[in-house]
Order: sequence, then structure tokens, then C-alpha cells
Amino acid sequence: MFIDTHCHLDFEIFDDSRDDIIEECKSLNINKFINPATSFSNWQELIHVREKFSNISICFGLHPIFIEKHSQVHIEQLKKYTLENNCKLIGEIGLDKRFNNFDKQIDTFSQQLNIAKELNKKVIIHSVKTHNEIIKIIKDTSFTNGGIIHAFNGTYQEAKTFINLGFKLGIGGILSHPTAKLKDTLHKVSYKDIVLETDSPDMNLYDSKESINKPQNIIKIFDLLKNLYMEDPDILEQQIYKNSLELT
Repeated sequence: MFIDTHCHLDFEIFDDSRDDIIEECKSLNINKFINPATSFSNWQELIHVREKFSNISICFGLHPIFIEKHSQVHIEQLKKYTLENNCKLIGEIGLDKRFNNFDKQIDTFSQQLNIAKELNKKVIIHSVKTHNEIIKIIKDTSFTNGGIIHAFNGTYQEAKTFINLGFKLGIGGILSHPTAKLKDTLHKVSYKDIVLETDSPDMNLYDSKESINKPQNIIKIFDLLKNLYMEDPDILEQQIYKNSLELT
């Protein structure tokens, strides 16, 4: 069995296909999904999706890409929404150096991390060109609950540091790129420390003929891992499922 630990099935692009996607995933033994939020404006839609699909776990957070949409009021609502909806995680939160207002990103991320610490929740972290900053903030806030480093694509040393801090590495479509350095990193990382994700509808597989990414591609990502780890596929599948299940 499989779990897509990072997908955005609440997005409008899935409104006409969501039911069919969930049904097809069942036939592929993809039986659970983690759907993090991106901005306050979609938190209520997440609740509606979870009400219809009990196998979709949701969590709330303020994504760094949409930093200009976030306000202090939204940060203050995070605790309320997380508790009222009995969420195991807070996310998607983090930092992204491709976008401006980095100081605001740091402040927003730090506040959300402290809320997760207060509520004893794990987090889903978005980190683009900011692993060092993320690691420093995690250590400075004494955050020890761990979670998932979404779309990990760093060095072995960065992977080891995140794992030692209690995090699983989210492995997705990046692995399908022929020149992906991630393959070299994963050769040194135990499969006990990874989870699978698609980031649907984004981060499509390399050379995909589909216009958008879908959770069904978890199977293709797993196939890439089978070739990489050379482990008994059943053992590999069971372990990665176990890694993911504790987060749903």
C-alpha cells in the first residue's frame, strides 16, 4: 500500500476529476493522502475535501510562495484551525529564496514553527535554496517534533542533518530527472527515512505527457526507488508505508 504524503487535491484544477482520481488510486493501492494548505484562503476548502474523503488527511499552514497574502491574523488562526480539525501536522510552511520579502518569510515560518512546538505537532517544510536557514531556525527554536522536508533535493550532509533532527525526506518527481543528484544522496540514505509524494498538480515527472501531475504517479516514483535501493520490493513498500502512516 502507498500514501501520497504531499498533494493538493483541494485545488480547483481537480474539481472535475477528484472523485475519479481517488477511485483510481484505490485500484493502485494508494489508500491515503496528506493534503497541506498553502494560504488561509483555501483552509475552508480543505475542510470540505476532508469531509467528503475520509482518507485525505489535511493540515493548515502559510506557504512562503504566497507570503504577500499572509497576515498576522492568519497566523493567529493557525492554532484554532489545527486543534478544531484534530490535525497531526502543520504545513505547508517554510522558506523560498526565489521570492522577495525573505525577512517576512523567516518571521512567518518561525511563528508557525513555534505554534507547532506548542501544540506538539509535526510540520511539512518547503525549503528552496534555504536548507541552512531552515536548519538554523529549527535548532534556534528547539523544535524536536520533526515531520517532512518536502521535495528534498539536497546533499547527503543536509539529508543527514534533517534526519537527525527527526524529519523524513519527501521524495517525488525530482527523482525522475536523468541528471538528478538526489539519486547519489539516496544511495547513502536509509529507506527508513523517506516518504513518497507527488506535490500534485505540480512537480510533474520528467518527460511526462500529462499536463498536470496526479497522485497516481506515486507508483512510478516507487518504481524508481526499487531500482535505486535494490531491496525486496515488498519490504521496501511496507517500510515506506510505515514511515508515512505515522504522519496521517
